[in-house]
Amino acid sequence: MIIKSLNALGVYGNASLNTADLALIATDGVDVQQFIKTQTVHYPEELCIKIREIAAHRSWNYSELKCNPEVQKIRENISLFYAACIKDFADDIKVDCCGVDGLTIFSNPDEKCSYQLEDGHILANNSEYEIITHFHRADLLSGGQASPLYPAFINCLGQMIEKPALFITVDTVASLVYLGQSGEIAAFDCAPATAMIEDWCFRHANMQTDYKGKLAITGKADTQIMELLLKHKLLKKMPPKALDIMCFADKKEHLEGLSLEDGAATATAFIAEAIYQAAFDFLPNIPSNIYICGEGCKNPTLLRFIKQNFAPRQVLPITELNENLTAAGAQSTAFNAVRRLYGLSLTYPTTTGVIEPMSGGEIYEKI
Repeated sequence: MIIKSLNALGVYGNASLNTADLALIATDGVDVQQFIKTQTVHYPEELCIKIREIAAHRSWNYSELKCNPEVQKIRENISLFYAACIKDFADDIKVDCCGVDGLTIFSNPDEKCSYQLEDGHILANNSEYEIITHFHRADLLSGGQASPLYPAFINCLGQMIEKPALFITVDTVASLVYLGQSGEIAAFDCAPATAMIEDWCFRHANMQTDYKGKLAITGKADTQIMELLLKHKLLKKMPPKALDIMCFADKKEHLEGLSLEDGAATATAFIAEAIYQAAFDFLPNIPSNIYICGEGCKNPTLLRFIKQNFAPRQVLPITELNENLTAAGAQSTAFNAVRRLYGLSLTYPTTTGVIEPMSGGEIYEKI
């Protein structure tokens, strides 16, 4: 097979329960030749509310999600929304393929199943492009945790920087990717993130999120509640490990009774502390070179707490590596789509616990 650069479009729905990112890059799946274009789109308000209702449900299992007609309707609507966004985004640009990584609302690696709110057939039939999606499944079926999915992209970005280096992604959940001096890669999900803050704000103030971290900065974190949350078994579990949007649903009642501001401050401070604790507990060392990306970077209070925890090390935005890295989730999804087409690995034993390096992603074409 001749490996050549393709114009790959990526859609990333995990960055927030409110928005999705789109990005177009030119890549051969090994290097990125050009970052072409990015865009953030907002879910329609009614769809956003429906997503939150599903995400807030504590007792879903895979069979229930797959058979529930309301969930299927939301999945269909999200897929049609993504397809419309893809069409508008790529209206005047050459696109060779499109990768879609939708919102993961359920994951159970022990049972080798996960559930994402996107349908490859609907996406392909309502767009003009070959669709690559469901990047998780091959990894799960081979014994992996199926998350995080972007270490190959991070490794590409980190080729020219000093090692060791740490990359922190703060999206629906938080993840760490560690690049070692000898080329080793370690990665794992490490903490809840924006979904926890958004859930608190939506349930207590009907707000989509803590905009600019204004609630948290005016509140006071409850240290006793933080200490209780930091004892959660998922935080203590050795990597590899993956978290989903509902992983801390059983603990959110601990915040109840706090004021709106104090609850936001406690959730925000807890997330920052859990990220640092994971780096301290499970990495060989905490490097001086630390980069951060994801939806959580739009929250200055969360970003400040993270930087304070890692001080005196400097935590830099990933745009320090390239100013065009403004939608890293969507850009990594596009990168992974091309790696799937060329049969290159997305996940590794040291990133998801899969038994051997695995490619991943299912290809859908218009019928």
